[in-house]
Amino acid sequence: MTQCDGHTPLFTSAPQPHDLPACQALTAWYQGPLGQHLLGREQALVDEMLGRRFGYHLLQLGCAALELHQRSPMGHKFAFTPFAEAARGYQAVAETEAIPLASSSVDCVLLHHALDYAADQHQLLREITRVLIPGGHVIIVGFNPLSCWGLRNKLVPGRRPAPWHARMLGRVRLGDWLNLLEFQIDEVRYAEYALPIDAPAAIRYSGWMESVASRCNWPSGAVYVIAARKQVLPLIPVQQRQRRHTVSALRMPVAGASGKAANLPLAAKCVSNGAANGATNKEHDACRP
Repeated sequence: MTQCDGHTPLFTSAPQPHDLPACQALTAWYQGPLGQHLLGREQALVDEMLGRRFGYHLLQLGCAALELHQRSPMGHKFAFTPFAEAARGYQAVAETEAIPLASSSVDCVLLHHALDYAADQHQLLREITRVLIPGGHVIIVGFNPLSCWGLRNKLVPGRRPAPWHARMLGRVRLGDWLNLLEFQIDEVRYAEYALPIDAPAAIRYSGWMESVASRCNWPSGAVYVIAARKQVLPLIPVQQRQRRHTVSALRMPVAGASGKAANLPLAAKCVSNGAANGATNKEHDACRP
């Protein structure tokens, strides 16, 4: 993947069933007071998690035209967006449910609310599993339905404006999906405890609760940030057990003291006869099977 020049997308694929005005509205919402406050909290957690993960290639998927991967130590960082109108800089335009990358080619994937606005959430997670290398990392930023933001998302009637038109996915349910795809969850953090009111006064009023809840990592934050790792199942070669063929000793009839024939092994017969008749060592060797 090479960096494209200007605002020209690197490549395009078939249009994705996203609502372009909704994605543009989400980008515009992030420029407001509440959006900037949320973006600051998300960026802090993403920078902390990305700083502890290393590799060569990092892919960011999202709906809003935002870049949260700039402080990652990985050398090659790029982002995909569903629409050419939303692409800027070196971002490419591609379907998030059909990522145009080879399998096992990316070290880390950052999902910035991509699941919240995906047409097929299961397919997006399957694509992430496919493009990640064994042991690769995924960092998921999503809205928490078990919060006051999630409550507002359900109570807003009719056509909901950004960001309240998201399909919020619960952390527990998302964790079950990741486990089915053989991911191990390393860390779960919550952020943004301000009231969902786009007004500076309301944001300042909830500041006291923000400091206390952030230190305790209360699960009632507006967003969650999940860091998971793709597990590697070692292949244990099955060794075929060799069958041992045992050959029973040859038995020959030998006359015993009572005059009856006794079945003794050939080697035992040679030793007993050699000891009785004073046979030499060469005769003993000749009698060995």
